[in-house]
Amino acid sequence: MQATPTPNAPALTNAFSADHKLIAQGYETLIALVVGFIAWRLCFALIDRFFAQRLLLRHPRVKTYLSPIKSIVSVVFFVAVGLVLLHIWNVDIGPAVWSAGAITAVLAFGAQWVVRDLLAGYSIFAENQLEVGDRVELTTGINSQVSGIVEAIGLRTTRLIDRHGRTVFIPNGNIYVATNLSRGVKRLEVNVDVPWRGSVESMKREITAIAKDAARVAKVDEQGVTVTLDEFSQESASFRISIRAPEAHIDTDEGTVRERIAAALQSKGWLPSGDQATPADGSAPKS
Repeated sequence: MQATPTPNAPALTNAFSADHKLIAQGYETLIALVVGFIAWRLCFALIDRFFAQRLLLRHPRVKTYLSPIKSIVSVVFFVAVGLVLLHIWNVDIGPAVWSAGAITAVLAFGAQWVVRDLLAGYSIFAENQLEVGDRVELTTGINSQVSGIVEAIGLRTTRLIDRHGRTVFIPNGNIYVATNLSRGVKRLEVNVDVPWRGSVESMKREITAIAKDAARVAKVDEQGVTVTLDEFSQESASFRISIRAPEAHIDTDEGTVRERIAAALQSKGWLPSGDQATPADGSAPKS
């Protein structure tokens, strides 16, 4: 006797097939997410190990490009995982691409400040305007200026440490003028009038030694120190001390350099100390 097939058999088969396909897509989605996450973290670890640790030992300012590289890697991984998930769930990308155009236009209009910051950040990196560790002055608006040491540069914001030790976040799109004081060269000149204490060469040699010692305190290369005889008379000679150095170093220690030169000349007796200064009325100092 031959069995008669039930009319619900095709429906049950289709339902089982649909459930099986749904479960398979769920497993594939989970695997894609796990593999993508592991690959993303491994890529970050490789960047930190080979790019950051090794290059930072020789080139500390390479740290400038570490954050943008990680951001770009993250975007690439997210887009790749998104495309894989669309393929797993059999989503036709064609209509999505056309819809993405309209969505992108709406988002660009609503997030135009973010887009402006990103484009400005790209310009900072492409033109190599700033680097981590640079001392800068940033003009962020009319009569608005922020100065400090660059701590980090991102695609959206630049982070500074100002002279009060505060952390300042500045959107890249708000930076109108960037003055990099670490790349400029400034000349600090000090005129010293001293009485004759020997030959010109011996006095010049001693003043040069004093100036170089003051430059070392300011962490300035001694090669940038020069001493020349500017003017002279029968009683005294005027020497000009010139120190060429990056503007950032001179700006922070200019007062210290002048004070150290003056103190050294006083210790040699070439300049009068406070208790040897002549009173305002012209009388002799009290002993």
